[in-house]
Amino acid sequence: MDANAISGVVVGYDGSQNGVRALDWAADEARARGLPLTVVHAWEAFIGGSMAMAMVDLGPLAQETLDGGVEHVRKHAPDVPVQGVLECGQSAAKLLEAGRNAALIVLGPRGLGGFAGLLLGSVGAQVVAHASCPVVIARGDPDRPAGPGHVVVGVDGSPASRAALAMAFTEAGLHGLSVHAVAAWEPEPVKDPPPLVDEAGMREAATTRLDRLMIPLRDRHPGVDAQAEVKAGAPREVLLDAAQDARLLVVGSRGLGGFRGLLLGSVSHALVQHAPCPVAVVHAAEKPGG
Repeated sequence: MDANAISGVVVGYDGSQNGVRALDWAADEARARGLPLTVVHAWEAFIGGSMAMAMVDLGPLAQETLDGGVEHVRKHAPDVPVQGVLECGQSAAKLLEAGRNAALIVLGPRGLGGFAGLLLGSVGAQVVAHASCPVVIARGDPDRPAGPGHVVVGVDGSPASRAALAMAFTEAGLHGLSVHAVAAWEPEPVKDPPPLVDEAGMREAATTRLDRLMIPLRDRHPGVDAQAEVKAGAPREVLLDAAQDARLLVVGSRGLGGFRGLLLGSVSHALVQHAPCPVAVVHAAEKPGG
């Protein structure tokens, strides 16, 4: 695989139903962005360290799986340029390599395990943590109506959350959605708080800060309706609640800790495991998402 020759949208496919969901999401995104799509299927010669399986040539089965994924895309989105890439090796490493110059990597919420293993918590978690571009986990109900909706984005002021905010506006502009920017504010319990502590004032200041972060993005995307909200509560619960009727939830990979930051491995990890809709995880200082 020549990773330098791969651009556009990359999707990991393992033949599972969740893999098909990822294909459909990735194809729709590639069409909206006017980008090519690369379907990657990675297989390993050893399954669970089994020497017996090493005697079985899995290459033809892997190729058949990949061909099925590419054919599905051609039927689902005939206007999207698509290619297939078959790799023998560790799945996360191969997906990260394929996505080195990509605009986006898309994965299903879990895979078959075994030789293709896009199981969130192993391969998926590694890709989300280390990718050089945003990663979307295509969670949620595939039969959910695709009517008007919004993108929810978690913001805490960190570089990663600012990148997430930019991607949220881009996605909303591409798909005719609105943006709902949410900062979770969880006040510290303080014994005998000093009389000058003004909780309402602190919350108002946080809302003003969030609004200011959105000003340049509103100017760049004048057609996108956007609102900002600071909600009291733990970030995981606040964002899961906000995402109940969302089309996409976008979070940064790491936070400041400010509003109980969006640190991958805690809040972000919980969201990619449990969100009711697709989740995009965005790293700071990466290529713009559009």
